[in-house]
Amino acid sequence: MADTTVQHKAEAWVIEHGLPTRFPGVLFAGKKLKLSWGGFFSFDAVSQDQTIVVSISSSGARTATGKLATAKFQKLKTDALYLLNLETDVRRIMVFTEESMCDYFKKAALAGRFPPSIELLHISLPSGLNAEVLASREVASNETSPTFASSPPHNH
Repeated sequence: MADTTVQHKAEAWVIEHGLPTRFPGVLFAGKKLKLSWGGFFSFDAVSQDQTIVVSISSSGARTATGKLATAKFQKLKTDALYLLNLETDVRRIMVFTEESMCDYFKKAALAGRFPPSIELLHISLPSGLNAEVLASREVASNETSPTFASSPPHNH
C-alpha cells in the first residue's frame, strides 16, 4: 500500500503556510462539519470562524504514464459533493498544489461541468516539498503498475 506521509506533509504545509498567505490573519485546521443530509465529513481545512471550508489536493492531472488521472478526478468530484452539501452557508474552496489539476477543473467549470460556487485555487508547494511529493507519487505509481504487480516473486 502506498505511503501517504508526504501527501499529509504537503496538506499540512498548505494549512499552516499556504492558506494564511492567501487569507492573512485567518487560522485553519482540519474539522468535521455537518452535512445537509445529517452526516458529518472531515474537511482538510476550516477557518476558525467556520466561514471558509477547504478541500486540498496534491494530485496531478496526469498519471505517470501520461494518461488523464480519472480516478483522482472522481475523488475530487466526491470532495466537491461534500463541499456543496454542507449544512451551513460557507465559502467553498478547493486548493490544488499541482497547477495541472487546478487547470483541469477550471476548464471543467468554464464548460459547465463543475459547480461555479466552488472556488478553485492553486497554491504551489515549496520546491523541496514538491520534489518529495513527486518522488512519492513515482514510488506509488511503480507499486501499482501492471509490470510491478505481475512480476513473479524472486526465488533464491
